[in-house]
Amino acid sequence: MVRVRIAPSPTGFAHVGTGYIALFNYAFAKKEKGIFVLRLEDTDVKREIKGAEEAIYKGLAWLGLSWDEGPDVGGKYGPYKQSERLDLYKKRAKELLDKGLAYEEDGALRFKNTGKDMSWKDLVRGEVSFPGGEITDFVILKSDGFPTYHFGVVVDDISMDITHVIRGEDHISNTPKHLALYDAFGVTPPIYGHLPTLRNNETGKKLSKRRDTVDLRVFRDQGYLPEALVNFMCLQGWSHPEGKEIFNLSDFVKNFDMDRVRKAGPKFDVVKLDWINGEYLRNLSDEEFVKKLSDFHKEKYENGLLKKIAPIVKDRIKKLSDFEPFAGFFFTQPKVDKKLFGKKYKEHLTAAMAATESGKDLMEVVKEKEFKTGDFFMDLRIAITGSKFTPPINESIMILGKEESLKRIKKVI
Repeated sequence: MVRVRIAPSPTGFAHVGTGYIALFNYAFAKKEKGIFVLRLEDTDVKREIKGAEEAIYKGLAWLGLSWDEGPDVGGKYGPYKQSERLDLYKKRAKELLDKGLAYEEDGALRFKNTGKDMSWKDLVRGEVSFPGGEITDFVILKSDGFPTYHFGVVVDDISMDITHVIRGEDHISNTPKHLALYDAFGVTPPIYGHLPTLRNNETGKKLSKRRDTVDLRVFRDQGYLPEALVNFMCLQGWSHPEGKEIFNLSDFVKNFDMDRVRKAGPKFDVVKLDWINGEYLRNLSDEEFVKKLSDFHKEKYENGLLKKIAPIVKDRIKKLSDFEPFAGFFFTQPKVDKKLFGKKYKEHLTAAMAATESGKDLMEVVKEKEFKTGDFFMDLRIAITGSKFTPPINESIMILGKEESLKRIKKVI
């Protein structure tokens, strides 16, 4: 049976890189009717951050990903935290020591390089080879009894019967060391697949926690729908066989094939993400859209008014956080910067006020007064909303009502 895993470290927040690798492992496992394992590499005690473990669980769950085994759900291969497996690492390190394949140095244990060339057939990159001379002796067990990354990951993958290791391309240079350890233990290694690294769209550099927006919580707090972010991440290095750009997680799993993963590093294009998120918002029913808005804004807005606004807003925003700057004027009288008005704004607004009071059609006023249509309606828009960028002004006036609209016009004349 196929068994894959992700093994994040609780040394920071859950980020898009973790989500991206988890997503591809999840899809591979589900497509092959296998098992998706989550385990924590928590042996870097000095860098561990309080709350990071919970953030990993919440971040992946927010994306709609679930795992079959893990620290929080259990499983027959547990424990799933490295800090709870120290006895196992000591035992396996002693095996290598007894075989003469490791030696002690300054209280730590080092693996003795055998000098063998290492090669593997990568699921993404095909045949990859490294000359044995490039693998220097390396520490496997530190003097404090904690395993190094290279040793811990191999021992864990062996003991958990991991069949496929799908991870980022930055681990390609680590793989020869891991293969050397498998060889030393006399165990057949898993099949490796190294995914292309997510890159900044403008600089082409690898996404960085320090330089780039990568925290999953930030995307959630900006009003991206998790389904849209998942859809976007699916397209990072992979293409749908039917050329679709909008599809859900189930469709991704159904069509997933490692042969469709490209080697080139995908650009994390936020403009594309915004477009995808906008498509998801547009495809919501008005009721669903109102519910998403209400939940996102913590029920700040009156639900009845939200229902009236939804049809004229839903198609015009890209994420839920756009709602307030775009349509907040429905709930609070805006401050109007008179510098935004055109030269004839008083003339335009006086005519608009008279038409509104009498119930006359605004376009008739424009024709009678020979106003420029765009200038007239822009001045009216600014007076009522405080902004040049809003939902359609005629529909907005109808929702606000005659009395409120007149009050706002009078205030700026």
